[in-house]
Amino acid sequence: EIIARDGTQVCEEGCLSVPGIYEDVERSERVTVRALDRNGQSFELEAEELLAVCIQHEMDHLEGTLFIDHLSRLKRNFAINKVKKAKKRDAA
Repeated sequence: EIIARDGTQVCEEGCLSVPGIYEDVERSERVTVRALDRNGQSFELEAEELLAVCIQHEMDHLEGTLFIDHLSRLKRNFAINKVKKAKKRDAA
């Protein structure tokens, strides 16, 4: 779980869930995470910059959110339509 956030940064993101789409997303610049290691022991990790973005991106997946859900409605619809067109093209 993310237990602390600080600052903001904008970073271009993409995702295998929506291939070929890359957009700027605003996220926290620093995060503190509480997690369990492979032995079930709790630990905390402080991350900043790219690692902080990656953690937030992956935490979103655990909550059922894609990076395009952080975009404006117009950009999100454009991304969804682009993926649909690519699926149709690949199916033909």
